[in-house]
Amino acid sequence: MVAVVGRPNVGKSTLVNRIVARSEAIVEKEPGVTRDRNYFMASWRGRDFLVVDTGGLDPDSGEELVRAIGRQALAAVQEADLVVMMVDAREGVTAADLEIAQVLRKTGKPLLLVANKVDNKRLEEGVVEWYSLGMGDPWPVSAMHGRNIGDLLDAVVEMLPEPEGAEVVDIPETVVAVVGRPNVGKSTLFNALIREERSITSEVPGTTRDAVDTLLEMDGKRYRFIDTAGWRRRTRIKEGVEYYSLVRVWRAIDRAQVVLLVVDATMGVTDQDQRIAARIKEDGRACVVVLNKWDLVRGTGRGEEILMDAREKLRFVNYARFLRVSALTGAGLLKLFPAIDDARINWSSRVQTSHLNDLLHRILSQSPPPTRKGKRLQFYYVTQARTSPPQFVFFVNHPDLADASYERYLEHKLRETFPLEGTPIRIILRPRRAQRDSGRT
Repeated sequence: MVAVVGRPNVGKSTLVNRIVARSEAIVEKEPGVTRDRNYFMASWRGRDFLVVDTGGLDPDSGEELVRAIGRQALAAVQEADLVVMMVDAREGVTAADLEIAQVLRKTGKPLLLVANKVDNKRLEEGVVEWYSLGMGDPWPVSAMHGRNIGDLLDAVVEMLPEPEGAEVVDIPETVVAVVGRPNVGKSTLFNALIREERSITSEVPGTTRDAVDTLLEMDGKRYRFIDTAGWRRRTRIKEGVEYYSLVRVWRAIDRAQVVLLVVDATMGVTDQDQRIAARIKEDGRACVVVLNKWDLVRGTGRGEEILMDAREKLRFVNYARFLRVSALTGAGLLKLFPAIDDARINWSSRVQTSHLNDLLHRILSQSPPPTRKGKRLQFYYVTQARTSPPQFVFFVNHPDLADASYERYLEHKLRETFPLEGTPIRIILRPRRAQRDSGRT
C-alpha cells in the first residue's frame, strides 16, 4: 500500500490518476477537494499495489473539517508500506512542508519525496532546496504531463516489501453502494457498518465528495461498501467538484449489486429521494431502503405513519425491504446484513423453466389474459432469459395486446411465488419465432 500525502493543492489526486492510469480521483484547481482517503488498485512492472489518495494536510488550521481530513491522511500513513510526500516545486519549501516532513519522519515508514509541477530542466535544477526536508533525494515530476512518472514508479515498486506467499482465498464479494440526499447520515451509516471512521462526518451538507470504497469481511462473507456524495438536484449542481461527485455516485450505482437508499426519517421521503429510487430501479440494482435517524422518530407516536408514507411514496420500489435504523446509536443495524444478503441472492437468482411454466398455467386458469378488438392475448410459455436483475420472457401471439395492468399482475404473481424480494425484475412479452419469421414475409 502506497499513501500519497502533502499540503492541499500540490497535485496529489493528479498523481494518483497518473499512477492508476485512469481518472478516478476528483481533480480541481480549488484546494481541499479530496477529503476522505480513497483507495485504488495500481500495477507497475508486474507488481500490484494499492495507492491511497488523501486530503491535504494543513497543520496550522483550526477548522474541525480540516483536522478531520488530516486524521484521515495520517490514518493512511499508518497503514501504508510506503509514504509518498508530495510538494509543489514552483512554490518552494513552506513552513507546512517542513512540519509535515517532521511528522512523517517520526513514523519510521519508508518515505519518498516527490517534487511536482517540474515541467522543464530549469525547474528540475531547483529541486535541491527540497533536501532541507531531510527525506533524501527529491523526485522531480510533472503529474499533469507525465514527466518522469515511469522513473518514479520504478522507485516505488523497488521500495515496496516483497509480497507474502500466503495462499489467496477467493471469497465472492457483494458490492454495496450507500446513496441518498446530502446530510441524511450516509457517511455515519457507512462508518457504523465498517466499524471505523473511513468517511468524514459533519453536520455540513456535502462533506463527502468522492466515492469511498472499503472491504469488510464478516461471518465468512466479503462486502465492498461504497460511500458516496449527497445526490443533489441537477439545478443545484455547480460546475466542477459537485458535478464530478455526482458522476461518481452514478458510477457507484453502476458498480453495485445492492444499493442502500438512505432516507432521513425525520423529514420523510422527498421528491429527490423518489428520483434516486427511480434511478436505482432503472439501473436494475437490488435495493434496501434505510430509514435513518429513527432514534429521533421513536417515541413521537408517528413511527407507523412515517413508515406507511415512505412505502406509499416509494411504491414503485415496493419490492425493497424497508428498515428503520439509527446509524448514530447503532439501533437496527444488525438487520442490514441479512437484507443485503437476501437482496443480492435474489438479484442473481435463476428460476427453473418448469417452475415458471407451472406458474403460468395457474395464472391463465385463474385470470385469463385480456381481449382487445376481438383478439385475445395467448401465452405459450415463459423462461428466464438472464439474471442481475432477473428477466422473464413470456412468448405470446401478439405482445401489443397486453396492457400495463396485466404485466403488473404477472409481476405480482412472480413475486408471490418466488423469492424476489429486494430486486427489480424485467418482464418482456415476445412473439414466438414462427410468428416473427412470418411477420418478415
